[in-house]
Amino acid sequence: MIFSQNARGYGWIDFSRLLRSRWPVVPILCSFTFFGGVALETKVGCLYECAVRLELGPGPAAPVSLSSSSDFRASVLTDFTRQLAELRSRSLLSEVVAGQDLATRWGTGDQAGAVRLLSGRSKVEPVPGERAVVLRVRDPSAESSAVIVNAIADRFLSRQESGLRAEARERVLRLAGEVGERHRVMGEIEARLPDAGEGEALDLRRQLVSETYLLRSLEARHLLAAIEAGEVSTRAHLVERAEASDAKKIVPIFLRTPILLLLGLFLAVMMIFLTRRQDFRLDFLARLLLRLELPFAGYTPVCGASLLAGQPLSPRLIEPYRDCRTKLQRLPAGNCLVMTLMSLRDRQGIAEVTTNLACVLADGGSTVLVIDANFRYPQLHEQFDAANHPGLSDFLSGEMRLEETVIKTRRPNLWFMPSGPLHEDPGSLVGGRRMGDLVREMRSRFDYLLIVAPSIHEFAEAGVIAAHADYTAVVTPYRRCSLSLLKKARLAIEVASAQLTAVFLTVDPEGESLRGRMKAVKGEPGPLRVTQGR
Repeated sequence: MIFSQNARGYGWIDFSRLLRSRWPVVPILCSFTFFGGVALETKVGCLYECAVRLELGPGPAAPVSLSSSSDFRASVLTDFTRQLAELRSRSLLSEVVAGQDLATRWGTGDQAGAVRLLSGRSKVEPVPGERAVVLRVRDPSAESSAVIVNAIADRFLSRQESGLRAEARERVLRLAGEVGERHRVMGEIEARLPDAGEGEALDLRRQLVSETYLLRSLEARHLLAAIEAGEVSTRAHLVERAEASDAKKIVPIFLRTPILLLLGLFLAVMMIFLTRRQDFRLDFLARLLLRLELPFAGYTPVCGASLLAGQPLSPRLIEPYRDCRTKLQRLPAGNCLVMTLMSLRDRQGIAEVTTNLACVLADGGSTVLVIDANFRYPQLHEQFDAANHPGLSDFLSGEMRLEETVIKTRRPNLWFMPSGPLHEDPGSLVGGRRMGDLVREMRSRFDYLLIVAPSIHEFAEAGVIAAHADYTAVVTPYRRCSLSLLKKARLAIEVASAQLTAVFLTVDPEGESLRGRMKAVKGEPGPLRVTQGR
């Protein structure tokens, strides 16, 4: 079946049908992707992560100063931030790298490279609302990751304690210096007393008493600082040491099972679209022909304008109808081929399909009569720019002669019979003797007789009309095409003693719609009534 594969308008319906038709490719590619990821994980290797929790104390006490109270003192937040910075510092990591000989174990070649790698594999996370941090380290083995994270924690606590001891010693030395300074000042005062006058001696004695009190205070503080220096220890401590059995296996995100499956699904969908996109509509048509056992089926473009409009249409819109004409000409028939066209569940497009099919048949030199037998929803008279009365119902009811209801169009070899007004019981009209007489009479005058009927699922007269024809075709939109509904329609048509011969799938070619651009030429003479088709 001819269909332009470069036509635009492919939608999610096309893609879903394509995926359903090629679904075995999806599990196959997903399996290949999954096992490939497993093999890559085995080759590349994964990391193991161990974590420890460190409870941080308030840090070293601020040094005692005799200066004014306006001097800056570190806040708790500043001290906690300083401890975090020290835990992340490269100097700390460098000591661990040197102590564990990680440069040789990891094969980085130098210590700086090992420090950078350890910095990337370690992570410090503060615990919200607490003075605590979680230290995480990743390494190719669970044992080494536990050893490294414990080494970092131990080294950090050791540096914290060393810093506190150094600060305590510095405080002791500072206080000892201040005690010595007080002794020197008191010695100078005592040396000046023998030579001082009465007033000056009184002032010097007062200074000596003040210096004595200050010396005693400094000696007490010095003694306390010396005692604290011997007992100093950090409040930061390791809650629990990391164990290799508690290590978590860290798989790279691109090697995780959900990601691998999604990647396989994506690759399968892309491969299906890239390899089969150009002909999947033809594949769907082939499956439809096979399952319904039809002589032919085809895509029929509908763009809102028919060949009767007098304006030239794109070959992409006309060639599918010409291909349908070729298929119709190959069907076995006598002097006249009678075909009933009925919609499946959507009446939109059937009038345009029937009109364009009749036009290409007439253009081929065959005489064609189009009969609108859809009394309830007549549409063809709008396509032929004719009145709907008089028509078929007037002839079947005996109110008018046949010659008064057939219209010759401006297109050569093409005639049209409107539906006429709606009768009380359309089924009795088309089931009467005059309908059979009409079909027999038209067989002797025309080469093709196209009768438009309502849906066989909606109205009873559809089956009666189909029984008068040689063949029956169903017109349905491609995007809402249902094989199960088509099978039901075929069964209903066969019950009515008719034969489902073709399925016309209507498509709307986006980008080349002529709706609103092609208008009927005004001022031309109206349709002519004739008494004979040939």
